[in-house]
Amino acid sequence: MKKLWQTFTRKVAIIDTEKCKKCNLCVGKCPTGALKPPAVLKHKCVGCGICTYACPFGAIRIRTVVSKATIATVALIALIITLSVYGISLAPSYYNENITPINFTETLFIPTITPANVTMPTGEQVAGAGSGFG
Repeated sequence: MKKLWQTFTRKVAIIDTEKCKKCNLCVGKCPTGALKPPAVLKHKCVGCGICTYACPFGAIRIRTVVSKATIATVALIALIITLSVYGISLAPSYYNENITPINFTETLFIPTITPANVTMPTGEQVAGAGSGFG
């Protein structure tokens, strides 16, 4: 079961530029292609740790970092709280002034169109003679 802090963090490889000799032994072992010594493409890195075993100089470590999605979510929540504290609405204020309320209890008039030169059958003609309807 994932712990709460694991939901908001992720593991990525970090290369120590002073120890890295740019031998590229780690590049061939990385399953996602995230290594470009001495840099790591953090958006590709899954934090599997295979590269740490491939580096003969011990230049690569795995670190736990806060994910960008978490930072964005926290920022959005902070913005919503700030706006609500100051009473700022994101909806335009003119909506309340320009809306005409609808009264659903009134009968709505729906026009019907009957083609010219057409006679409408009576109820008895529609139901059939002797059916008791019409």
